[in-house]
Amino acid sequence: MIVGSCFHGDSDRIGWIQHDSYGKALRIIDFAIDKHRHAERVVAVRTEFSDLRDGLRGFDHRTLQWLHDCMAAAFRMEYCLNADFLIYKIPDPHTPEETVALWLEFLRKELEKVFAEYWQLPRLILTAALYPNPDKKGMAAEDEIYELTQFLYPELE
Repeated sequence: MIVGSCFHGDSDRIGWIQHDSYGKALRIIDFAIDKHRHAERVVAVRTEFSDLRDGLRGFDHRTLQWLHDCMAAAFRMEYCLNADFLIYKIPDPHTPEETVALWLEFLRKELEKVFAEYWQLPRLILTAALYPNPDKKGMAAEDEIYELTQFLYPELE
């Protein structure tokens, strides 16, 4: 994760907490795998892509870094700027552990929301992970993910 300011009022403190929990947040891939498996069961078709997915033991995190970092910034925007998001109205009232729990819950809900509207995202995430740069398939998937994040989070710098 790259920590930096993505909007006026961004929090480096929260950014570094997210940075330190980056490995946990990369479970994005697990959400995508679950969605892809569900779709596979619905249509009752296995493909070569399914076999690659099932053999995935690790991946280059950089393929999902942009998506992760945009969702992380969206969380910080809610955390820092939306007083209704939290019970408290004082700056940074949570321990790092509590902040990580809030962040991961936000990420789970955000992924559910985005996956429900953009059905292609799980496939794009898996394609980017299974065909890392310099593979053209993976690079094209990364480009589509980037364009989607620009659409989803236009308020981020």
